Amino acid sequence: MTLSPEVDQAVTTFAARRRVLLGVDFDGTLAPFVRDPMDAAAAPGGLEALRAAAALEGVSVVILSGRDLATLRTLTGVGEHEPIVLVGSHGAQSSLAGDLDGSLLDDAQEQTLASVRDGLEQVAADHDGPRVEHKPAGVALHTRGVAEPVAGRAADAAHEVAARHTGVHVTPGKDVVEISVLSATKGTALESLAASRRVEAIAYFGDDVTDERAFAVLDPARGDLGVKVGAGQTLAGHRVPGIPEVVEALELFVRSRRGRLA
Repeated sequence: MTLSPEVDQAVTTFAARRRVLLGVDFDGTLAPFVRDPMDAAAAPGGLEALRAAAALEGVSVVILSGRDLATLRTLTGVGEHEPIVLVGSHGAQSSLAGDLDGSLLDDAQEQTLASVRDGLEQVAADHDGPRVEHKPAGVALHTRGVAEPVAGRAADAAHEVAARHTGVHVTPGKDVVEISVLSATKGTALESLAASRRVEAIAYFGDDVTDERAFAVLDPARGDLGVKVGAGQTLAGHRVPGIPEVVEALELFVRSRRGRLA
């Protein structure tokens, strides 16, 4: 057992609640970071624990990610008919509602998105190494693996692109700057799903700046549980050092809940 006594107790207590929502981020929480984002894969045991949790009475499970929904489904291998909910594009897409497509953006948003795409493509062309990821409602500039000071200059240039546009939302993360034309966040998505499932408490595991918006909607007074993965300031009430401990905590949740239901 490598979990701290505090995290162990918090997970065990959460597992005893009657109806719960268990949410996790993907990159950096379930899957180690890699230079090529499409090479990412969940750590052994992580998805297995989530599938086991989703099969338990009173448990809803959601994976929230900045990835677009189609890519998230490909990387996780979670099938369309599985009970695990997938939320992509930082809350702008949900497997419950189907894929977000251009028809959900008005003409002004489509024009803004096209302009932002052009701007970030130019940033990537002007700096050696950054990569651009296109999403249904946004664009991300990735600098993972790019040496300083180039990475910092590229990130600054991405923020300058955002500043030239109105109606956009900037989400900085670990080695990434994402610009979206929609205002959805992981927090709003988590709240919406929790309300629709009428859960008593929410647990969320995340590692990035974007996950702080999910931690922000948690209420420890009602039994919510926030777990920050790795270093850095956080609103989460608990912390684990890395992905192996996330898997361990998920497995502990399943064992504890099975024991309660036995």
